[in-house]
Amino acid sequence: MLFDCGRNCENGDCDNCEENIEGIEEIYDDEAIITMVDAESGEEYQFAMVDDFEYKDQSYCVLVTTDEEEPEMVITKVVKMEDGEEGLMSLDEEEADEIYEEYDRLCAEAELDDEEDFSDEEE
Repeated sequence: MLFDCGRNCENGDCDNCEENIEGIEEIYDDEAIITMVDAESGEEYQFAMVDDFEYKDQSYCVLVTTDEEEPEMVITKVVKMEDGEEGLMSLDEEEADEIYEEYDRLCAEAELDDEEDFSDEEE
């Protein structure tokens, strides 16, 4: 995978999943901060890579903007670039809904697993 936040995140298990993204720059080291450039405008955007998952034989990365006032979650797919390296690409409109729904399902599943683990610990 391209980036490793060092917290063994997978399928929404990271404490900094969608619901807890405040202070992201303090939590993740520089290796997990990704700068992406808009091909049309040339504008740069910074993201923290907070999770990744596989769906239908395709790898996806979950990114969160580093804007502390209004952070936003973005899912990108991992693609092989012309130079042979891996890179990140925005989802097209046709696939975005399906991919976001899958990630929501994975997060809900992980949350249920966490609740079951917690109830097992209390017994």
